Amino acid sequence: MVHEPSREQLTFEGVAARAEVNVYSVEYFFDSIKQLVAEAQLANYAAIVSEHHFVMTKVEAALAKEDLEGFLAAVEQNLDLAWASGQIGNRWGIIELLHDIWGDPFVQSHFCELLDVQFQTWINIVQAAQRLDWIDRDVDAKALVSVFWSSSVGQFITSGSALVNLTPEENRNFVMRIVRPPSRQSTV
Repeated sequence: MVHEPSREQLTFEGVAARAEVNVYSVEYFFDSIKQLVAEAQLANYAAIVSEHHFVMTKVEAALAKEDLEGFLAAVEQNLDLAWASGQIGNRWGIIELLHDIWGDPFVQSHFCELLDVQFQTWINIVQAAQRLDWIDRDVDAKALVSVFWSSSVGQFITSGSALVNLTPEENRNFVMRIVRPPSRQSTV
């Protein structure tokens, strides 16, 4: 329902009718329509990133086995997925999703906690790869994670440009050159 054009007219009564439950059941679980929409968008976000989490486990497994080729392949797969998710369908979708989540302080707080878990996991991955000399040790792990996440979400700004509208492959190649410059690629 959060993706429908008539969303501005979303009511507890309409949600209850669509779900075939009593309106009081909906009101019991949600304090407001904003909270209901924010919770729905949080669930939508979880669906979007579920494949990313699977790929993250492949990255971590490759690290544990010290399998450089498996690590690089999984990182590249994640880069492609993250960039592609911002190019599917309505490019404003992710912005609307985040806006809706930010519309309810409770849901926003929960979302930020979940993001911090994801961010910390990727920071740990980068740092572990740096200890193995798989990623340039001079790259700031937090900055790398921040820039990548910000650019993958923020690509809606450049998506209409004829100059800087990158494909997932172009983005992946660029990021991989940052983390493994050509001078270090020969050490594989």
